[in-house]
Amino acid sequence: MGEFGGGWVKLLEPAFLLWKPTDSDYERPSYMTWTEKDKPELTPDQELALMTKEVIDSDGFDIDFGSFRCVFNYHPAILHSYGFSDDETETLEDLLKRLAQGSLNDHNGKCGTNFEFVKIVKANYHFAAAIMYLITFQVKDPYDDNIKHFQTRVLHADGIRTEYVFCRPQPNQRLECIGIKKDVEKVVKRDLEQAVKSDVQKDVKKQK
Repeated sequence: MGEFGGGWVKLLEPAFLLWKPTDSDYERPSYMTWTEKDKPELTPDQELALMTKEVIDSDGFDIDFGSFRCVFNYHPAILHSYGFSDDETETLEDLLKRLAQGSLNDHNGKCGTNFEFVKIVKANYHFAAAIMYLITFQVKDPYDDNIKHFQTRVLHADGIRTEYVFCRPQPNQRLECIGIKKDVEKVVKRDLEQAVKSDVQKDVKKQK
């Protein structure tokens, strides 16, 4: 892991239009399911406005790509696809597992937690000097053994750079994330209470 290139990495990439269905070089991505018989419900400008809203509202993690005919800079990860790493046998899901695990390890190291990686839920990506992956994944919380959702943003290019921009519990999932075993919490709480009690006793002695 390394830190590269300034604060722009931490900024949310704005949505922008790449191709409209009427463009001569337009190629429909494989993840789109509409057919020529389907009438477009939104204009390209309306699609861009909707894409912008979904990117901002979810930090790029939750986008309903089925709503669009236009192609934007944000793309959904097709987990069984290939070609995203130097290893030709590695699927995109395999790569995302590596990145999510590395980001979770980094998070655990910084926060003193012990969340365990479980599996990839979904991911989006866009190009940004490398590829910026926005990954949603499941973890097991050692505090209550419940499965919870995390999100990570990772800038990655195989053999060149990997930067963990952030790793966090998914917002608004209505679950408290602790990340340590209950007995560890008790020890920490006990030590804190003893430290506070000791400080109080010292203050009492000074006053005497």
